Amino acid sequence: MINWKKYDPYSRSIESHVPHLVTNGKQFMVAVHQRIIGGSGYEWVHANTGYRINNVTYWSPVKLPAGDKA
Repeated sequence: MINWKKYDPYSRSIESHVPHLVTNGKQFMVAVHQRIIGGSGYEWVHANTGYRINNVTYWSPVKLPAGDKA
């Protein structure tokens, strides 16, 4: 079972630059949480492509097996 947490875009408690599962309620993907370059706050970006993910509503930490990438 996935332990989803409601996303608070102002929370600083989410570990950055590590894989997380995120969802907008319709689909899910692996993403990393990072500071917005040249701006304030944080954003989610796709772990493989680096594209910004909008409308994230929930997130969950992911523990991948050693040596595997998202």
